[in-house]
Formats: sequence, C-alpha cells, structure tokens
Amino acid sequence: MAAPAPQTSRSGLGCSAGPQPHLTNSVCTVMPPPSPSKRMRSDSFDHIDPRAMPAPAPAPAAKPAAAAATDPEAALSKALKSVVKIFCTSANPNYALPWQMMAQSKSTATGFVVAPLSSRRILTNAHAVANQVQVMLRKHGNARKFPARVLAVGHECDIAMLTVDNDEFWTGDMEALEVGQLPSMQEAVMVVGFPTGGDNVCVTKGVVSRLDRQVYSHGRCALLTTQTDSAINSGNSGGPVLQGAGKLAGIAFQSLIGAENTGYVIPVPVVNHFLTDLERHGGRYTGFPEIGMSWQTLESTSMKDSLKLPRGATGVYITSTDPCYDAAKVLRVGDVLTHVQGQSIADDGTFLFEGQNVRIDFRHLPSMAYDGDSLQLRVWRDGAAHELSVKVSVPKHLVLPHCHDLKPRYYIYAGLVFTRLTNFYLRHQYGADWSTKAPIKLCDRYYGGVMEAPGQEVVLLSKVLSADVNQGFQDLQNYQVYKVNGVKVHNLQHLAQLVERCESEYVRFELDWKRVVVLNTASGRAATSEILKMNAIASGHSEGLMEEPLCLPPDLEATMQPSLADSEVVPETAAEPIDADGVMAGKDGSTDMTANSSKCPASPAGSDSSGSSGGPSSGAQMDTASTVTTNCGQAANGWARL
Repeated sequence: MAAPAPQTSRSGLGCSAGPQPHLTNSVCTVMPPPSPSKRMRSDSFDHIDPRAMPAPAPAPAAKPAAAAATDPEAALSKALKSVVKIFCTSANPNYALPWQMMAQSKSTATGFVVAPLSSRRILTNAHAVANQVQVMLRKHGNARKFPARVLAVGHECDIAMLTVDNDEFWTGDMEALEVGQLPSMQEAVMVVGFPTGGDNVCVTKGVVSRLDRQVYSHGRCALLTTQTDSAINSGNSGGPVLQGAGKLAGIAFQSLIGAENTGYVIPVPVVNHFLTDLERHGGRYTGFPEIGMSWQTLESTSMKDSLKLPRGATGVYITSTDPCYDAAKVLRVGDVLTHVQGQSIADDGTFLFEGQNVRIDFRHLPSMAYDGDSLQLRVWRDGAAHELSVKVSVPKHLVLPHCHDLKPRYYIYAGLVFTRLTNFYLRHQYGADWSTKAPIKLCDRYYGGVMEAPGQEVVLLSKVLSADVNQGFQDLQNYQVYKVNGVKVHNLQHLAQLVERCESEYVRFELDWKRVVVLNTASGRAATSEILKMNAIASGHSEGLMEEPLCLPPDLEATMQPSLADSEVVPETAAEPIDADGVMAGKDGSTDMTANSSKCPASPAGSDSSGSSGGPSSGAQMDTASTVTTNCGQAANGWARL
C-alpha cells in the first residue's frame, strides 16, 4: 500500500493518515506475558500423604445474568468481535479545475457491525469513506482485508453504512452490537477503535460530560451530540462508544482542536434516526428536516408587551419563512412560536430535554422528525393562541454547505468557465478562512441566500481560459451570473441551455457589480472546441449536465429561446473600476466594499437550522470560528473530524 498522505490531506477529515505524535490519554491495554513456571516432577510428591494435600479449589460460580450483562470484560469482548478497521482510498475533486480530480489519498478509520448480525450492516463515519475509490475492511485479530461496498451515506449526521459481500467475512465468532439508550451525565463509557499511533485496536474509558446541539463539521449540520472526556484521536472515527452493558451509546466522530479530553459522539437518537430513515424510504437516506423559518430570541419585556403576550408566556419571534417550505403557507412574520410538539419553548429558543435536566436548542425537535412529517405548533398571533400543523422538509439550500461524493458541475463556452457556488468551492478558492477573504457578495449568498424556487443555484463565472475570442474579459473570476440575454439564470443547467439554444448574433452575460460580457455567438461556439483541446479538457460540460431534465419555475418556462433582436448591446463604459476579486473602487481609487469579517458577520445565536437569525434565512450552515474545517483536510480553530 502506498505511503499515507500527509496529515493535512486527510487527518482534518477525521481519518488516520500518517504518524501523529503527542497522543494523550490513549490507553491501549497490553497484557504482560505470563511468568515462566517451574516444571514439577510428578514423583516430587511421592513421599507426601495425599490426605494431607489441600482440597482443590471449587470452580467459580457462574455470574448471574444481570451481572454478566454489565460485566466490562464481557462488553469489551463483544465489542472486539464487532469492530473492523477501515482502509479507504479516496480522490477529492478539484474545484478550481472542475474537470480534474486531486491525487488519491489513503486513510484509516473504524467501523462496527450493528445488530442484527443477519443484516450484515457495518456503521462508520461518512467522512471516513467520502469520495471513496476503494474501501477495504479488516476484522480485529485477522490479517485478511475484504472489499466493502457503501450502502448508504448520511453526510449531515456523518454516518455511513457498509457491507461485505464475501460470505467468508461473516464466518467465525463475529458479533453485532445492539443500539442502547442515550447515556446520562457522568455515565461511564468506553471508546473502541484503531487510532493513529499503532495498528492494533485501542480502548479508552471516560464519562459523558455534556449533552448539546453542535455543528457536525463534516456535513455542516447542527444536530444532537454528546461530549466525553475519553480520548478520541485520529483514526477513532466510526468507532463504537459503549455503555456499561456493552450496548451502543454512540459513534465517535470529532474533537475540538486545541482542547484536551474533549471528544464528541454521535448519540443514539441520531443513529436511530439514520437507521429508521433508511427503513422508511427503502434504503434511501433523506436527511434531517427543519421547519424553514428564521427567528430571534424574545427576551425583551418591551417587545413582549407590544405583542400582548400573556404574563409568563415564552417563545421566539418569527422574522421570516422560506418560500420552498410549507411553513411559508402556515406561519406569518410576527408570530411567536411558543410550543413545538407540546414542548414549551423558552425565550432563548431552548426547551427542557426530557430525562436529562438540560436545555437544548428547540430545532432538535423538528430534526428528529422525517421529511414530510407534520409537527404540531402553537403560536401567539394577533393577541390569541393558535394551534397549527406544519410539514417539515429536509433543508433546501441555495448554496450547498457540502457536496461530498458529488463531482463539481461546470460548463465552458468560448473559454468562459461557469460553475455553481458551494461551500467547497469557496474553501478551495480562498482557504479555510474564506469568510474573510471571499468577495462580500458571495459571502452574502452563502450566509443569507434563500432558495425561492426548487433547483435554484448561484451560478458563477469562475474563470476565463484565455483565447482571442474572449479578449478583454480574461481577468474576470468569481462573478455571479444573473442573466443571459435578459433572462434570469435559474441554475447552471439553465445557463448552459440558454447559451446552447441562443439564436441571436450575440450572447450577453450580466454579472455582479453591473459587469457585462458580450460575445459573438457563432465565434464563441467555433472557438470552444479549440480551447478545450489546448487545455486538455475532455468535455465542455460536466457529465449529465445537458442530459438531465430541466425544471424551471413557470415564469421561466417560456424563455428558453431568448434573442437580442429587439435590444441593443450596451458597452460597459458606465461600470465603475473593479478589481478581479469583485471589489468596487471609488473615483479616487479608494475601496468602498471589502470582503472582511465585519462586512460578512457570522449569524448570531437564535438562527434556524439554515443558519440565519434576525436577517434573511440562509441556505447554508454557519461557519464560525469554532466550527471551521475544510474538505481538503485542513482544520482551522475548530472541529476536527477524527
């Protein structure tokens, strides 16, 4: 097997990828060899009267069933028969050159067999097999590796399900772990896995120290988590976290960079949701739904009084609803959401988590439903309480917060390279701290953009491949494309078909900052093939882009053959000076728009699962200083997937 990739290429994804010193609190149990015993001759005792010999010790009594169920040794023995080491070869896309792939990298992680054994299901982390080319499994204590097949992946919850088709893998004394209950605070847990620093299994012990709702760094989705002080290191990803009875308490998946004894576990409710989701939808993963609204806390007495809220009533103030959700038909701006599924919502947006005596963000409640389920809400509206029913939906992002296992989509015309805006594109172009470096308008699309119709995307002119046909436009990069020949662009596929079907003499692109690109239609088409050949690009568009059915809103259906016959191409003389990063300069050369952190703030507390609060609803999860990671394996001041 090739040498492991450098740590920055994979360890940030949470998989062991090379030597990593300075591991702390990683307790690997090593049994010392038995001391050599002296060999006794049988005739050494011939002179001793057998009646003087002590009676043999009675055999130890069998442990009661209840004691055996909580026996740590029995629990560990069962866990060791269920865990597997995962060897993954993966290749990530190149978002700067979307027709290419990055070099392959190798990583290791942990998985385990989940009950029932007859189902032949193995669970691990989604980031352990993301963009996989090949996955191999090895049982504990076995030297042989078996090829595995990915059955389902939930990137939002960072869980993947694998199987092995070879019957020999399932022979022997393999066991399956049963899913247990959500552990209580200070309950002892045990983490089993194959962390970096060695090849054999490693066992660490700790206690549950926190229950909270946190952002999962792999999928950029906030879900329920449990925190433990047990050592969780790179390579532990996907390993089982066990309760005293040997049942599954969760799956190890990430830690907090710069903090000691702080590991995070995917808890049982999230694991069960993933498994039930697959059962309900025939093996297809749908995700974790949300209501589809923005809200703010309601801690101001004056604001409560202005809404005539009854004394003692609590809730959150609804600031907007997203058009693509059922909530847009049911809820109104100005409603006060007081109850979800009978649970009282506090003014800070939390509810009392049953049985744990802790308060959790109320967005946990809709996330535990399933796509299309109805939730019962109580709102205060116009001086009275109203009981409402709203259908929840899986998130509909204008800008994808992740695109694991998806190749970038692109379209090339006359050397102009168009693609869609995604979180991964921003990270690839501007690094882990992209939110302070990317053009402010792109940050605004990510944090504050709202999908107004199904399938809508932010389409970018990402770069221009220089050629005579595009002279004068070669410095343009990372501009949003708003219109083609006067028609509003719905998504990348729509743009491609608008260009391909263009029958006018010129094709006109309207971009950010009022920039305009105009090309001769016939010349652009003729030059495209030569530009592709010069840059060794096999195809002018991503696979399937032109073959997939195009779904458009009704107002765009009749605009598939635009023409400039009745319009005049306006030169770009009116445009103000602008640099390649999309920063507008004043007449004196000063910059009045910059992409800095103050102009692109993180969404405040009180935002919905789309990552927004008092402002517009966002189509993506928040990237904050405490939750920044990158798909390229770099981690910055935040979570590390292990």
